[in-house]
Amino acid sequence: MPGQTHTPAITRREALELMMLEDEDVQPLLDRAASVRASRFGDAVRLCAISNAKSGRCPEHCDFCTQSVRFETDAPSHSMKDPRTIADEARRAGEAGAREFSIVTSGRSLGSERDIAAVEEAVRLIVDETGLEVCASLGEVSRDVLVRLRDAGLVRYHHNVETAPSFHSSIVHTHSYEDEVRVVREARDVGLKVCCGGILGMGETREQRVEMAFAIKEIDPQCVPLNFLDPRPGTPLAELDELTPLECLKIIAVFRLVMPETHIFVCGGRERNLKGRQAEIFRSGATGTMVGDYLTTKGQPADEDRRMIAEAGFRVEGAGPESPE
Repeated sequence: MPGQTHTPAITRREALELMMLEDEDVQPLLDRAASVRASRFGDAVRLCAISNAKSGRCPEHCDFCTQSVRFETDAPSHSMKDPRTIADEARRAGEAGAREFSIVTSGRSLGSERDIAAVEEAVRLIVDETGLEVCASLGEVSRDVLVRLRDAGLVRYHHNVETAPSFHSSIVHTHSYEDEVRVVREARDVGLKVCCGGILGMGETREQRVEMAFAIKEIDPQCVPLNFLDPRPGTPLAELDELTPLECLKIIAVFRLVMPETHIFVCGGRERNLKGRQAEIFRSGATGTMVGDYLTTKGQPADEDRRMIAEAGFRVEGAGPESPE
Protein backbone atom coordinates (compact mmCIF):
# COMPACT_ATOMS: atom_id res chain seq x y z
CA MET A 1 0.00 0.00 0.00
CA PRO A 2 1.34 3.48 -0.82
CA GLY A 3 2.34 5.50 2.20
CA GLN A 4 3.30 2.46 4.28
CA THR A 5 7.03 2.43 3.52
CA HIS A 6 9.78 4.84 4.42
CA THR A 7 12.36 5.68 1.78
CA PRO A 8 15.60 7.25 3.00
CA ALA A 9 16.52 10.54 1.34
CA ILE A 10 19.68 10.84 -0.70
CA THR A 11 22.68 12.82 0.55
CA ARG A 12 23.73 16.20 -0.76
CA ARG A 13 26.76 14.61 -2.43
CA GLU A 14 24.61 12.05 -4.24
CA ALA A 15 22.11 14.72 -5.26
CA LEU A 16 24.90 16.75 -6.81
CA GLU A 17 26.20 13.74 -8.71
CA LEU A 18 22.71 13.04 -10.07
CA MET A 19 22.08 16.68 -11.00
CA MET A 20 25.28 16.61 -13.06
CA LEU A 21 24.24 13.60 -15.15
CA GLU A 22 24.45 13.96 -18.92
CA ASP A 23 21.27 13.46 -20.91
CA GLU A 24 22.12 9.94 -22.03
CA ASP A 25 22.52 8.84 -18.39
CA VAL A 26 19.35 10.35 -16.94
CA GLN A 27 16.79 7.58 -17.51
CA PRO A 28 17.87 5.39 -14.55
CA LEU A 29 17.45 8.46 -12.32
CA LEU A 30 13.92 9.03 -13.60
CA ASP A 31 13.08 5.35 -13.07
CA ARG A 32 14.41 5.52 -9.51
CA ALA A 33 12.34 8.62 -8.75
CA ALA A 34 9.26 6.93 -10.23
CA SER A 35 9.74 3.97 -7.90
CA VAL A 36 10.10 6.20 -4.85
CA ARG A 37 7.02 8.18 -5.83
CA ALA A 38 4.97 5.01 -6.36
CA SER A 39 5.96 3.54 -3.00
CA ARG A 40 4.77 6.63 -1.13
CA PHE A 41 1.94 8.02 -3.24
CA GLY A 42 0.82 5.25 -5.58
CA ASP A 43 -0.73 6.43 -8.83
CA ALA A 44 -2.55 9.46 -7.43
CA VAL A 45 -2.11 12.97 -8.83
CA ARG A 46 -3.34 16.03 -6.99
CA LEU A 47 -4.55 19.09 -8.84
CA CYS A 48 -4.49 22.63 -7.50
CA ALA A 49 -5.67 25.94 -8.92
CA ILE A 50 -5.29 29.61 -8.05
CA SER A 51 -7.05 32.93 -8.19
CA ASN A 52 -4.96 35.95 -9.14
CA ALA A 53 -7.01 37.87 -6.61
CA LYS A 54 -4.96 41.09 -6.68
CA SER A 55 -2.60 41.68 -9.56
CA GLY A 56 0.16 44.06 -10.55
CA ARG A 57 1.57 47.30 -9.12
CA CYS A 58 3.99 45.40 -6.88
CA PRO A 59 6.76 47.61 -5.43
CA GLU A 60 9.17 44.69 -5.06
CA HIS A 61 12.10 44.11 -7.44
CA CYS A 62 12.23 40.43 -8.47
CA ASP A 63 13.81 39.90 -11.87
CA PHE A 64 11.41 37.14 -12.96
CA CYS A 65 8.17 38.91 -12.08
CA THR A 66 5.92 40.67 -14.57
CA GLN A 67 3.92 42.31 -11.78
CA SER A 68 6.69 44.60 -10.56
CA VAL A 69 6.14 48.32 -11.13
CA ARG A 70 9.79 48.48 -12.20
CA PHE A 71 9.18 46.65 -15.47
CA GLU A 72 7.00 47.40 -18.48
CA THR A 73 5.06 44.21 -19.15
CA ASP A 74 1.63 43.14 -20.33
CA ALA A 75 0.69 41.61 -16.97
CA PRO A 76 -2.87 42.30 -15.78
CA SER A 77 -3.30 44.89 -13.07
CA HIS A 78 -6.37 45.05 -10.86
CA SER A 79 -7.37 45.65 -7.25
CA MET A 80 -8.68 42.93 -4.95
CA LYS A 81 -11.48 40.85 -6.43
CA ASP A 82 -14.65 40.63 -4.41
CA PRO A 83 -15.08 37.50 -2.28
CA ARG A 84 -17.99 36.18 -4.36
CA THR A 85 -15.88 36.25 -7.53
CA ILE A 86 -13.04 34.38 -5.82
CA ALA A 87 -15.41 31.77 -4.42
CA ASP A 88 -16.97 31.23 -7.84
CA GLU A 89 -13.49 30.70 -9.30
CA ALA A 90 -12.86 28.12 -6.60
CA ARG A 91 -16.08 26.29 -7.41
CA ARG A 92 -15.14 26.09 -11.08
CA ALA A 93 -11.67 24.85 -10.14
CA GLY A 94 -13.24 22.08 -8.09
CA GLU A 95 -15.43 21.14 -11.04
CA ALA A 96 -12.24 20.92 -13.13
CA GLY A 97 -10.72 18.42 -10.71
CA ALA A 98 -8.76 20.58 -8.28
CA ARG A 99 -8.70 19.61 -4.60
CA GLU A 100 -6.69 22.64 -3.47
CA PHE A 101 -7.35 26.29 -4.27
CA SER A 102 -5.10 29.25 -3.46
CA ILE A 103 -5.91 32.94 -3.20
CA VAL A 104 -2.86 34.87 -4.46
CA THR A 105 -2.18 38.60 -4.17
CA SER A 106 0.63 40.78 -5.47
CA GLY A 107 2.85 42.95 -3.30
CA ARG A 108 5.15 42.30 -0.38
CA SER A 109 2.21 42.17 2.00
CA LEU A 110 -1.55 42.45 2.10
CA GLY A 111 -1.70 45.90 3.64
CA SER A 112 -5.25 47.18 3.95
CA GLU A 113 -7.96 45.92 6.26
CA ARG A 114 -10.35 45.97 3.33
CA ASP A 115 -8.20 43.50 1.39
CA ILE A 116 -7.64 41.30 4.43
CA ALA A 117 -11.38 41.17 5.10
CA ALA A 118 -12.06 40.28 1.47
CA VAL A 119 -9.68 37.32 1.62
CA GLU A 120 -11.15 36.26 4.96
CA GLU A 121 -14.67 36.30 3.53
CA ALA A 122 -13.54 34.46 0.39
CA VAL A 123 -12.02 31.73 2.55
CA ARG A 124 -15.27 31.34 4.47
CA LEU A 125 -17.32 31.12 1.27
CA ILE A 126 -15.01 28.50 -0.26
CA VAL A 127 -15.10 26.41 2.91
CA ASP A 128 -18.90 26.66 3.11
CA GLU A 129 -19.57 25.94 -0.55
CA THR A 130 -16.89 23.51 -1.71
CA GLY A 131 -14.83 20.57 -0.52
CA LEU A 132 -11.59 22.30 -1.49
CA GLU A 133 -8.58 22.73 0.74
CA VAL A 134 -8.07 26.49 0.88
CA CYS A 135 -4.60 28.01 0.56
CA ALA A 136 -3.40 31.61 0.40
CA SER A 137 -0.27 33.34 -0.88
CA LEU A 138 -0.35 36.90 0.46
CA GLY A 139 3.26 37.76 1.19
CA GLU A 140 4.49 38.92 4.60
CA VAL A 141 1.22 39.22 6.52
CA SER A 142 1.20 39.52 10.29
CA ARG A 143 0.64 36.72 12.73
CA ASP A 144 -2.75 38.20 13.64
CA VAL A 145 -3.86 38.03 10.01
CA LEU A 146 -2.67 34.43 9.72
CA VAL A 147 -4.72 33.55 12.79
CA ARG A 148 -7.79 35.28 11.37
CA LEU A 149 -7.49 33.38 8.11
CA ARG A 150 -6.84 30.09 9.91
CA ASP A 151 -9.97 30.63 11.98
CA ALA A 152 -11.93 31.38 8.79
CA GLY A 153 -10.94 27.97 7.42
CA LEU A 154 -7.58 28.49 5.74
CA VAL A 155 -5.65 25.21 5.73
CA ARG A 156 -2.38 26.04 4.00
CA TYR A 157 -0.14 29.05 3.47
CA HIS A 158 2.10 29.33 0.42
CA HIS A 159 5.28 31.34 0.17
CA ASN A 160 8.22 30.53 -2.11
CA VAL A 161 11.88 31.05 -1.26
CA GLU A 162 12.29 31.47 -5.06
CA THR A 163 15.80 30.01 -5.41
CA ALA A 164 18.93 28.85 -3.58
CA PRO A 165 20.10 30.99 -0.66
CA SER A 166 23.38 31.80 -2.44
CA PHE A 167 21.57 32.99 -5.59
CA HIS A 168 18.62 34.80 -3.99
CA SER A 169 20.17 38.28 -3.93
CA SER A 170 21.00 37.99 -7.65
CA ILE A 171 17.29 37.69 -8.48
CA VAL A 172 15.39 39.32 -5.60
CA HIS A 173 16.66 42.80 -4.76
CA THR A 174 14.27 44.24 -2.18
CA HIS A 175 14.03 41.52 0.45
CA SER A 176 16.22 38.68 1.67
CA TYR A 177 16.16 34.92 1.66
CA GLU A 178 15.76 35.06 5.43
CA ASP A 179 12.64 37.18 4.95
CA GLU A 180 11.14 34.42 2.79
CA VAL A 181 11.87 31.71 5.35
CA ARG A 182 10.43 33.77 8.20
CA VAL A 183 7.06 33.99 6.42
CA VAL A 184 6.85 30.21 6.13
CA ARG A 185 7.84 29.65 9.74
CA GLU A 186 5.28 32.12 11.05
CA ALA A 187 2.52 30.39 9.09
CA ARG A 188 3.55 27.04 10.54
CA ASP A 189 3.72 28.53 14.03
CA VAL A 190 0.00 29.38 13.94
CA GLY A 191 -0.92 25.86 12.89
CA LEU A 192 -1.16 26.16 9.12
CA LYS A 193 0.28 23.65 6.69
CA VAL A 194 2.90 25.24 4.47
CA CYS A 195 3.74 25.14 0.78
CA CYS A 196 7.18 26.38 -0.24
CA GLY A 197 9.16 26.07 -3.47
CA GLY A 198 10.60 28.29 -6.15
CA ILE A 199 11.60 28.79 -9.76
CA LEU A 200 14.23 26.90 -11.72
CA GLY A 201 16.04 28.12 -14.80
CA MET A 202 16.78 31.69 -13.67
CA GLY A 203 20.51 31.41 -14.28
CA GLU A 204 21.38 29.37 -11.19
CA THR A 205 24.00 26.62 -11.44
CA ARG A 206 23.23 22.95 -11.04
CA GLU A 207 25.00 23.11 -7.70
CA GLN A 208 22.61 25.85 -6.64
CA ARG A 209 19.64 23.71 -7.68
CA VAL A 210 20.84 21.08 -5.22
CA GLU A 211 21.41 23.81 -2.63
CA MET A 212 17.83 24.97 -3.18
CA ALA A 213 16.47 21.43 -2.72
CA PHE A 214 18.22 20.98 0.61
CA ALA A 215 17.31 24.47 1.79
CA ILE A 216 13.63 23.70 1.16
CA LYS A 217 14.02 20.30 2.82
CA GLU A 218 15.30 22.08 5.93
CA ILE A 219 12.16 24.27 5.94
CA ASP A 220 10.13 21.02 5.79
CA PRO A 221 6.95 22.07 3.95
CA GLN A 222 4.13 19.64 3.25
CA CYS A 223 4.20 20.63 -0.43
CA VAL A 224 6.92 21.91 -2.78
CA PRO A 225 5.80 23.70 -5.96
CA LEU A 226 8.46 23.65 -8.67
CA ASN A 227 8.12 26.31 -11.36
CA PHE A 228 10.24 26.54 -14.48
CA LEU A 229 11.02 30.00 -15.75
CA ASP A 230 8.71 31.25 -18.48
CA PRO A 231 10.73 34.33 -19.47
CA ARG A 232 8.41 37.25 -20.05
CA PRO A 233 8.99 40.33 -22.22
CA GLY A 234 9.88 43.41 -20.21
CA THR A 235 11.59 41.56 -17.36
CA PRO A 236 15.39 41.29 -16.92
CA LEU A 237 15.15 37.54 -17.62
CA ALA A 238 13.23 37.95 -20.86
CA GLU A 239 15.98 36.45 -23.02
CA LEU A 240 16.89 33.58 -20.69
CA ASP A 241 16.01 30.17 -22.09
CA GLU A 242 18.28 27.48 -20.65
CA LEU A 243 16.06 24.56 -19.67
CA THR A 244 15.40 21.51 -21.82
CA PRO A 245 12.55 19.09 -21.14
CA LEU A 246 15.00 16.46 -19.91
CA GLU A 247 16.74 18.93 -17.61
CA CYS A 248 13.36 19.73 -16.05
CA LEU A 249 12.62 16.04 -15.52
CA LYS A 250 16.04 15.55 -13.94
CA ILE A 251 15.39 18.42 -11.53
CA ILE A 252 12.04 16.94 -10.52
CA ALA A 253 13.63 13.53 -9.96
CA VAL A 254 16.42 14.90 -7.78
CA PHE A 255 13.96 16.90 -5.67
CA ARG A 256 11.89 13.73 -5.27
CA LEU A 257 14.88 11.75 -3.99
CA VAL A 258 15.91 14.59 -1.65
CA MET A 259 12.36 14.76 -0.23
CA PRO A 260 10.81 11.30 -0.73
CA GLU A 261 7.89 11.91 1.66
CA THR A 262 6.85 15.35 0.38
CA HIS A 263 4.28 16.34 -2.22
CA ILE A 264 5.98 17.90 -5.25
CA PHE A 265 3.83 19.92 -7.64
CA VAL A 266 5.00 21.10 -11.05
CA CYS A 267 3.35 24.43 -11.77
CA GLY A 268 4.29 27.48 -13.82
CA GLY A 269 6.28 27.12 -17.00
CA ARG A 270 5.64 23.44 -17.58
CA GLU A 271 3.96 23.93 -20.94
CA ARG A 272 6.81 26.04 -22.30
CA ASN A 273 9.70 24.07 -20.87
CA LEU A 274 8.48 20.47 -20.98
CA LYS A 275 6.58 20.75 -24.25
CA GLY A 276 5.47 17.27 -25.35
CA ARG A 277 7.00 15.62 -22.29
CA GLN A 278 4.67 17.13 -19.70
CA ALA A 279 3.11 13.78 -18.82
CA GLU A 280 6.53 12.50 -17.75
CA ILE A 281 6.61 14.78 -14.71
CA PHE A 282 4.65 12.14 -12.77
CA ARG A 283 6.96 9.32 -13.79
CA SER A 284 9.84 11.54 -12.65
CA GLY A 285 8.52 12.05 -9.14
CA ALA A 286 5.88 14.79 -9.18
CA THR A 287 2.64 14.12 -7.32
CA GLY A 288 0.65 17.12 -8.50
CA THR A 289 0.26 19.98 -10.91
CA MET A 290 -1.68 23.19 -11.32
CA VAL A 291 -4.68 23.37 -13.62
CA GLY A 292 -6.10 26.45 -15.24
CA ASP A 293 -4.25 29.71 -15.67
CA TYR A 294 -1.18 30.86 -13.76
CA LEU A 295 -0.80 34.31 -12.27
CA THR A 296 -0.09 36.21 -15.48
CA THR A 297 0.11 33.50 -18.16
CA LYS A 298 -2.33 31.01 -19.62
CA GLY A 299 -2.27 27.32 -18.80
CA GLN A 300 -3.58 24.55 -20.97
CA PRO A 301 -7.26 23.57 -20.52
CA ALA A 302 -8.01 21.40 -17.50
CA ASP A 303 -9.59 18.66 -19.60
CA GLU A 304 -6.29 18.32 -21.49
CA ASP A 305 -4.47 17.95 -18.19
CA ARG A 306 -6.87 15.27 -16.98
CA ARG A 307 -6.55 13.39 -20.27
CA MET A 308 -2.75 13.68 -20.08
CA ILE A 309 -2.76 12.26 -16.56
CA ALA A 310 -4.99 9.34 -17.49
CA GLU A 311 -3.00 8.49 -20.61
CA ALA A 312 0.17 8.45 -18.51
CA GLY A 313 -1.38 5.78 -16.28
CA PHE A 314 -2.23 7.95 -13.30
CA ARG A 315 -5.50 9.02 -11.66
CA VAL A 316 -6.70 12.38 -10.39
CA GLU A 317 -7.20 12.31 -6.65
CA GLY A 318 -10.59 13.56 -5.54
CA ALA A 319 -11.26 16.42 -3.15
CA GLY A 320 -10.94 15.69 0.55
CA PRO A 321 -8.25 14.41 2.90
CA GLU A 322 -8.48 10.73 2.02
CA SER A 323 -4.85 10.25 1.05
CA PRO A 324 -1.71 10.55 3.16
CA GLU A 325 -0.06 13.93 3.60
